[in-house]
Amino acid sequence: MNIDVADAVIVGAGASGAVVAKELAEAGLNVVLLERGPKLNPADFYLHDEETSDFAGGLRPPPGSEEPFAPREFRFQGEEKFRTLYPKDWEYSAQGAVVGGGMLFFGGLMWRRPPVDFRMKSEYGHVEGTTLEDWPITYEELEPDFTKAEYDMGVSGEAGVDPYEGKRSKPFPLPPVELQPGDEMIRDAAKRMGYRPFRTPLGIITREYRGRSPCIQHPCCNGFICEIGAKSTPVTALLPAALATGNCNLVPGALVKQITVDGRGEPNGVEYFRGKKLVRQRARLIILAGSAIETPRLLLNSASRWFPKGMANGNDWVGRNLMGHISPWVWGVMDRTTNEGFGPGPGVAINDFCMKNPGFVGGGVIYSRTEITPISFTGRRPRGAPRWGLEHKKYQRENFRRYIRLFAPAEDMPQFENRVEVSPTVRDAWGIPAPRITHSFHPNDYRVWEFFSRKMQEILKEAGAHDITRSGLGRGGAGYQLGTCRMGNDPKTSVVNRWGQSHEIDNLFVVDGSVFVTSGGRNPALTIQALAYRFAAYIVREWKGGAWRKGSREV
Repeated sequence: MNIDVADAVIVGAGASGAVVAKELAEAGLNVVLLERGPKLNPADFYLHDEETSDFAGGLRPPPGSEEPFAPREFRFQGEEKFRTLYPKDWEYSAQGAVVGGGMLFFGGLMWRRPPVDFRMKSEYGHVEGTTLEDWPITYEELEPDFTKAEYDMGVSGEAGVDPYEGKRSKPFPLPPVELQPGDEMIRDAAKRMGYRPFRTPLGIITREYRGRSPCIQHPCCNGFICEIGAKSTPVTALLPAALATGNCNLVPGALVKQITVDGRGEPNGVEYFRGKKLVRQRARLIILAGSAIETPRLLLNSASRWFPKGMANGNDWVGRNLMGHISPWVWGVMDRTTNEGFGPGPGVAINDFCMKNPGFVGGGVIYSRTEITPISFTGRRPRGAPRWGLEHKKYQRENFRRYIRLFAPAEDMPQFENRVEVSPTVRDAWGIPAPRITHSFHPNDYRVWEFFSRKMQEILKEAGAHDITRSGLGRGGAGYQLGTCRMGNDPKTSVVNRWGQSHEIDNLFVVDGSVFVTSGGRNPALTIQALAYRFAAYIVREWKGGAWRKGSREV
């Protein structure tokens, strides 16, 4: 289906882009959905190759090719020089460049943000060196969208057990996954310590749901594509419905170069590369869902005489306030079997440290992971464990099923100088300026990391673990990129309004994690999707009222 002038062009077919495509197409709008990566067939991934299955998705060049498909520059703030990174480099932020986005590979964590997360500045006041602010919407406003996302996607969990959970209009659509022995050890230890553990909410179906087969608990889950479709991803839960309308044209392998404008400087579509061919797609609405790195990159690369600082960037806030999570890992070895060879992995969560912790702002959730694969176990062996030879093999055999780890995606403070720019020198294979990323840690971030590292060590010790090891602080913005096109009521200090609509350009929307005001202490997928449902409902409502269809805009 070729559409000369689309009602909407959506850039990015991941967590948020697929939501908006489905909602708009079902409302009767003609939608062109562009995705820079390929469209994969999940059934082809039954081998679970640990060396090739990862979050890079379509970012890796073909075998034998050294073509710089997706370079980036990165520096910690204060360093003088940027370093050029490629998807194979460990400091390259995880990004699922594929139809379905990172959710195709994710571990399934689908958290609602608690009510307190939407009013961080009200809770803590001004925090020096940060741009900490309240969200322009509340949990109560977003609750219907959380519910819709849970039911459309298929989320398993148990309601009423998270001590910080907001009020729910419906229970989870599916029961939680079964726990592994190691999860039960963590649960029991947490209870002895006075905490309130519960089973993690997962975008993994535990019984037949809307024609999809339930999880078979394969251990190759996080970082892998689910070949039976039990993992709740845009490919399994959203895109089939969008495409079935006949109103959505999905175009994989479409790398968007820039947003185009008409003779009066009004945005009227995009230009994208398909292979080496430059294609123009005209549209009445431009909707960006490319990620908190790629979305500001596109806006900045769309500079023109009408938008000299980049599109929607008259206030110089596009690309600012890049956040990730402060994400320590702690792992250890038990004297008993922790896993009988089953997945999906995340089991027990502890959310007693969500807010109001001593000595720092914000908080986070802790959860257990018992699944393990051979290469990842080798990479995370305790310090002092043998590295090679017969002793290494012996250690692997004896401890592979006794391994357990805890993880905490905790709050990362928003800072104005943590940002995405475009490089003046580094370009990708299509000649488009690469993203240039600067990130540093706020003093609060170090305190968060130390607190959660220590707390997880205490829990593992109480559970009976030995050879306990913790990760380093890592690099900023690595796992979950958020915040670079902030949502807010004040056009001077935000990029989009409470509906994801640019303050400066009425037919331009941002619907991905870029709009986050704070990072929150939990995985962001469900919140990204809830916001996308909210934004899509607004677009449909306004469209039906006649917005964007009439007037003098040249498309």
